[in-house]
Amino acid sequence: MINFINKFFEIEPSEIFETLKSAVNFKTGYIYYTNPTRLEYSYGQNDASQQLTEDLKIKNTIFGQIVITGENFSIEDKEIFKTCSVIIANLLKDKEISEIMKLQAKELQDGYLKVKEAEQAKSKFISHISHELRTPLNSILGFSDLVALAGSLNDKQKDYLNDIKISGLHLLEMINEILDMSKIEAGAITLNPREFEIKQVINETINIIRPLLKQKLITNIENFTIKADYQKIQQILFNLLSNAIKFTPENGEIIIETKYAQQAIISVKDNGIGIAPENIEKIFNKFEQAGNTMQNSTGLGLTITRELVKLHKGTISVESSPDKGAKFTIALPLSL
Repeated sequence: MINFINKFFEIEPSEIFETLKSAVNFKTGYIYYTNPTRLEYSYGQNDASQQLTEDLKIKNTIFGQIVITGENFSIEDKEIFKTCSVIIANLLKDKEISEIMKLQAKELQDGYLKVKEAEQAKSKFISHISHELRTPLNSILGFSDLVALAGSLNDKQKDYLNDIKISGLHLLEMINEILDMSKIEAGAITLNPREFEIKQVINETINIIRPLLKQKLITNIENFTIKADYQKIQQILFNLLSNAIKFTPENGEIIIETKYAQQAIISVKDNGIGIAPENIEKIFNKFEQAGNTMQNSTGLGLTITRELVKLHKGTISVESSPDKGAKFTIALPLSL
């Protein structure tokens, strides 16, 4: 009997009746599911009068019936059939669960592939549009510099030219942020470390951002050598400085400090509008800002900054309170 029962754990549901027939003599067999009512499996031609019926149930929940028909069923036949019905119920339910899991796995895989395709299409579109916009913008910025160097401009023309450059820089910053965020989400950002002096990268960043600067800028630089990705460090500084400029009044003050303390410590401090305590963590989320305006910004600058710092195995922190300015501090290893 034990060997017979063990057979049920090795068969497919379609083989139930063939296996059962080796222990109970019957002519026809049927398995019905009750929800919805349907004939699931059948065996033989219905030409017998006597039948045995057992419920198929799991934990007292009936989901079907098994019926066999024949002649002169013995008490032992009935006991064997009753025992087998319990095993058959578990076998059929396991098959149903397995099919559901396979279907769900397929749906998840199909959904994942669709999401990946959509992400790739989005990244390709953003990359293409960004490059298409950056090319003419770089020309605008380049020619505005050439015109400024040419001289023979009155004060009004100089103001117009400065407005062109400032607007171009704002737009270029926004395009770069969207493109960088797309690369970060796609895991396509790589670092190219090299040795350089911290003073050099800070001075170059200040020169790039100077047309936007209307506040007093103070530098307190302790110079030292660091091995990191030069362009990414420059981008981190640019993001922190441009953020300070946006939220500091024109008569305000911005301070850049560096310190060598077994790590490269760089801080950008301002005396602008500051950040409310409940917004300290939010500002690093996509499309969030410390202030009440999204003007001239994508809200991605600090998100990108944090991710670039993480890529350098560093940390970023902020100290701030409303109307008392903000101080952003990054700590980076001296060598990658």
